[in-house]
Amino acid sequence: LSLHCYFYAAIKTMTTERCMELSDSHGSLLYNDLNNDNPLASDRSRSRSSWSSSWKRYLTCIAITSLCLIQFGISTKYLTTTTADTLYSQIMDLPSVQSEVQQTTDGNANNDLSSIDYFINITTPQPLPTLVHFDPRFIGGYRNQHMRFVAFVNFAVENSIPQLLLPSLRWGVGQGEHKGRDVPFEYLFDVAHWNERAERAGLPRLVRYDASVLERRRRRRRSGTTDMMDNNNTSTTIACFNTSSNLYSGLDEGLLRNPNTNIRRVNIWDEIGRLDGYAHCRRLPPSSVGQQEQEDVGDEFTYLLAHGGSKGVGRLWADYNAMQRRRGKAKKNAIIDNRTITIHPEHLPVERAINTILRPSEAIRNAIQSAIVSSTTAQKDQQQQLRSPSKVLALHPRIEHDMLHHRCARFMEQNLTKIFDHLRGECSHNVDLMFLAVNIELVMAEPGSSLGSDLRELALENAIVLNRTRMTGMFGNESSVGIPMFESGWRTAENILFPEEQSTDYSTAGTTPRLVSSKSLGITDLVSSIVNFFTIIEADRFVGVKGSSFSTDLFSVRYYMGKRGNYILGPEGVEELVGPPPSHSCN
Repeated sequence: LSLHCYFYAAIKTMTTERCMELSDSHGSLLYNDLNNDNPLASDRSRSRSSWSSSWKRYLTCIAITSLCLIQFGISTKYLTTTTADTLYSQIMDLPSVQSEVQQTTDGNANNDLSSIDYFINITTPQPLPTLVHFDPRFIGGYRNQHMRFVAFVNFAVENSIPQLLLPSLRWGVGQGEHKGRDVPFEYLFDVAHWNERAERAGLPRLVRYDASVLERRRRRRRSGTTDMMDNNNTSTTIACFNTSSNLYSGLDEGLLRNPNTNIRRVNIWDEIGRLDGYAHCRRLPPSSVGQQEQEDVGDEFTYLLAHGGSKGVGRLWADYNAMQRRRGKAKKNAIIDNRTITIHPEHLPVERAINTILRPSEAIRNAIQSAIVSSTTAQKDQQQQLRSPSKVLALHPRIEHDMLHHRCARFMEQNLTKIFDHLRGECSHNVDLMFLAVNIELVMAEPGSSLGSDLRELALENAIVLNRTRMTGMFGNESSVGIPMFESGWRTAENILFPEEQSTDYSTAGTTPRLVSSKSLGITDLVSSIVNFFTIIEADRFVGVKGSSFSTDLFSVRYYMGKRGNYILGPEGVEELVGPPPSHSCN
């Protein structure tokens, strides 16, 4: 803006031959601003610096004009050539449309051997303490698993453990016909992006398993009063990580990898280190982390340290809730717009850092981009979208059948008709599109016998309203079209392709893996939640519900990204959130 002001002044002075007068007065104003604590400084400066020579005036005006013309040219080129696709790609750090076409021509980008080599290199472990998640997978829905992951990472940070064993971090499907399936961390999230930023963010690196680095037979030999380490790996080492099952060694693989096993009822913690030969693969209390002592000369040694959730909701869930209780103690009330509002403190640095560097994998990011671009350009052509981007309202109503009788349901409005009525007004004003984050399959399914008669009627009514809204839009009917609705999660997720899972030691990394869809892997429900989550982050406004970990985490991430327009929905209506959200709780 300052350059354009100079541009105007320069043109004005050149065309009216008053360059000396205007430049002198304009320059003194600027100088006075820089020296506002000494108003006499400008007078002394003017007396010392005369603008009497015409060639100085001329060159000054020409220089200013040239700079402005260059800036104007660059800005015009950027605004006229940068499309909505490119702008969104820059936000999500995605490849441009042209590079994406090139990748399609050359083959799937995720299978590029140089990318695999880079992944192997950036996940190379160091001979340092490494935390292993001993549960076969994180449990719960997507964001409940995320909460447990946060607690797991926080344990590593608090105990100065610099590495997390990547193949032990598996995410699971928590509901539906494929309940119990799990998938590697790297299918869902960008490991390279994490590791490139982990040290700066104060977080541990994600490393692959390499027995030659992380495990060995340690033999001691005496040298005076000092124990000398002889790291001769020629003898057989009993590994503390099973690469075929991706489980901590010594555990019942058949039981824990059985999809019909309810791992909430298995006390895995007590089984660690019990079997003969696995005594060194033992659990460690927090006080002894990093101080592992070997009992006998010549025994096995491992850098792997076991930690996890175990029976019931598990230790990780309790640890995460403890992290949130620290926030709850510091909350305070404030009066804003004649309303008393509770202001909640910010999250702990570990959780804020995780939300900053954890992003979807490339395959999922590309799918999100395509879905958003196709949905917005369906309403406007590309030039219209560039001039006036579509305003998107995202809604997470949590009306799936499993939530209708959940203990958190009392905080939620569960009737979809009433939900849409609550959205009339400020939060939907001037909105062009509504994005609905809901599991369509679970909403449209026939209500089960576990629901009472009243809830079955509600489930059927919600399915009818949802189906009508898909056709006529929100607030629409047979005679008038409302705000168009689009979905992304399930439809987008089921066609995302992932490379077939390779061995944990990456011995086959030189071969191109076969591609498989999330649908064939049985992980569509999990992937669709991730698609919905990161699509909502980009929305202009978001309406979520209290009692939902998914909504609560969205409020948090959007807040730290500077995204305002966050509303919490309950039976009484919609209320805008101010500051970070309260911690997730159904109490």
